[in-house]
Amino acid sequence: MVGIPTVLITLVPEGSRQMGPPRGLHPVGFPLGDCLGGPGQVGVQRQVLRDAFARWEAREEAGTIWERDYPDYVPDPAITNNGEVVDA
Repeated sequence: MVGIPTVLITLVPEGSRQMGPPRGLHPVGFPLGDCLGGPGQVGVQRQVLRDAFARWEAREEAGTIWERDYPDYVPDPAITNNGEVVDA
């Protein structure tokens, strides 16, 4: 049987490894709720998607999760402050 190739973008790589995804990408330092980047961070979001496509194209052993840093990422204040937006 032939399946549809997929890439998991995971924020909890330890838990995802236990599930054995065929291929995965972990944006390091992204909190739950920000798997592609924060609101309005189009450049970061685009780069995460490009890395996911690159992971999809890479011919590596199944279950490998790439870890990538995105230095331009800025956490969403509503996520990092439990839903409360705090002005600096």
